[in-house]
Amino acid sequence: MDFSKLKLEVYDLLGLTLPGFLALCEGWIFFRGWHAFLLGIGQMTGTGFTLLLLVSFGAGNAVQELGDLTIKRIKGERYLRSARDRFWASADADLLKNAIKADLGHPITSVDTAFDYCLTKIKDRFAKRDIFVATSDLCRSFVVLSVLALIPAFRIAFYDPHGLPHPRVAAAAFVAVLLGIFLLMWRRMVRFRDLSETTVFRVYLATARESQNSPVERHS
Repeated sequence: MDFSKLKLEVYDLLGLTLPGFLALCEGWIFFRGWHAFLLGIGQMTGTGFTLLLLVSFGAGNAVQELGDLTIKRIKGERYLRSARDRFWASADADLLKNAIKADLGHPITSVDTAFDYCLTKIKDRFAKRDIFVATSDLCRSFVVLSVLALIPAFRIAFYDPHGLPHPRVAAAAFVAVLLGIFLLMWRRMVRFRDLSETTVFRVYLATARESQNSPVERHS
């Protein structure tokens, strides 16, 4: 099989392969230890690394599903769609509803239907949305992986064959670092998810206004 012909999108790399690779590394450290992990990475061949990336792609799907399930259980089903819900309840939503009604011929009462409609209409005018979604999901996976990383971290601190001089201090440091990563990634996850949601509505409003001001539209 010629792997050079494979085409990977931004989400495949940021949203799936990278989180899956980090998850496999965490599992490797947990089962074999830190030094065995470093030795294995250093001795890995090109073929072995390619296979690792393929497995990482599969593992990344599991990580993303775990992240989605966890956040929905903790924060509710619509937590990651809360930005569109807030927009729908704001004064700007009236402009959007009127624009959709004028374009479609009848009103839309569901925010999710309106979002899908706007996303379809703007086409490639919001090309960065793929990057925003991939970044948000990457950060969501980091949230999950920072929690799971506590397991290999404690192994390094307390059960590594080579040992650390002050395991309790090392464990506390690991927890502090992972907690910081957890909080930062959560904030970034929410921020980029909000950008990927509300910007769709705003771009649609801009394109609708352009259509209204277009000479072709006025004389058609």
